[in-house]
Amino acid sequence: MSEMLRNHMNEMLDRYEKPLEKMRSPQEVLARYNQALTTYRELSFSTDDVYRQKLAAYAEIKALGWVLGKHEKTVIKDIAANSNATPFGNF
Repeated sequence: MSEMLRNHMNEMLDRYEKPLEKMRSPQEVLARYNQALTTYRELSFSTDDVYRQKLAAYAEIKALGWVLGKHEKTVIKDIAANSNATPFGNF
């Protein structure tokens, strides 16, 4: 039993010493942001029940926009441009 515990502790220490992922470049983050917008657009025009997927894509877009240093209004405008919903109703 102590051997298993020792192995487990060593594995845990190795994880803390080595980062799991490298930092992303701004170009990689921007590419992922644009890809998430494309995914959101596809989900918006889907006829299936994709509420959870759409919500996850929305949250990812918001987080990536924050990482990129975009203003929240800009991110919301980007999301609205890729949505089937009309802002403020039909006029």
